[in-house]
Amino acid sequence: MKTQATELDFSEQDIYVGLDVHLSSWTVSIYTAHLEHKTFRQDPDPVILLRYLKRHFPGGRYHGVYEAGYSGFWIHDVLTAAGMDMMVINPADVPTTDRERSFKHDPVDARKLARSLRAGQLRAILCPVSRSGWRSPTRPHPGQTHQ
Repeated sequence: MKTQATELDFSEQDIYVGLDVHLSSWTVSIYTAHLEHKTFRQDPDPVILLRYLKRHFPGGRYHGVYEAGYSGFWIHDVLTAAGMDMMVINPADVPTTDRERSFKHDPVDARKLARSLRAGQLRAILCPVSRSGWRSPTRPHPGQTHQ
């Protein structure tokens, strides 16, 4: 008698994540190679996103994208350190239809990012390497300690 597998396994499968990031929340859209999985809102926390991906797409290769803006590169740094292939892009470089322009809101933007990432239509901007340990751009006066 054959038994049915009950565990999910996304080994060797690409999972595409579009993030529309804001200070109070993120809108997340997740696509696989063949379908749109889900678009949802979550707290602005990379740990929550990683937990969701690992629970629903175990073993997958996670690729993510968000637009450069107020948030800087900390999201890129944290998710990259966790093993996710992240890309930060110039918002003006995202392919957009007239309909998407006229109905602009967070779920539309997140879907557009995930879809464009999956299609290979995006070009990353250069992200600075982690800034921890970088010297401050200001120098203390002689005799002063710099904090």
